[in-house]
Formats: sequence, structure tokens, C-alpha cells
Amino acid sequence: MKAGNKQSAPDPVLALEGELTIYTAAVTLARLRDYLTGQGVCNLDLSGVTEIDSAGLQLLLWTRRAVAEQGGRFHLVGLSEAVAQVIALLQLEQVLGSGSATTAGGDPA
Repeated sequence: MKAGNKQSAPDPVLALEGELTIYTAAVTLARLRDYLTGQGVCNLDLSGVTEIDSAGLQLLLWTRRAVAEQGGRFHLVGLSEAVAQVIALLQLEQVLGSGSATTAGGDPA
């Protein structure tokens, strides 16, 4: 799992790439914690995620909750097809606020 910060307008975006699975969960959690330190807004770009499992989904839900507990805002600013399918299958669009995010192909999620 790669992670990189992108500067987008006023708020930074954390782009996650590759697998978001049990095999990358510990490293990804550490990167998410670092990214959230001092952030009022969490913008995640998941358009480069090739695979997601329940551990990856747990990381997204944890991140959303951690941001809310800090009084911040959580946004998914881009979704890969893999992520969009899992979110839709589990009907988590409203929970994760992914209704306005776009898939890597540019279609609404």
C-alpha cells in the first residue's frame, strides 16, 4: 500500500494506492494516524486502490470515526471501482459519505 499527500485547493489529500487489505492494514493505519495529526479535514483519494477487504473497510470506518471525534470532516474524494463496489454492496454510501466521490473512471459512485 502506497500513500502520498497531494495538495488540493486548501486541504491536503491523502492518496492510497495498491491493496487496502489485511496484509497492508498495519502500515496503512500508521500512515492514516500520521495524516490525521493536526488535520481538521480528512480527504482520502482511493482511486488507486486495487483491492479492498474487510480490514481495509475497517480502516475507512475507523478513520471516519476518528475524524468525527476530533470534530473534523471526512471526505472520500476518489474511488476505484473495487472500493466503489464494496461500498455499494454493503450500502455504506451514506455512512462513508461517498455519494459525491467519483470512481477512477469519472462516474459517480
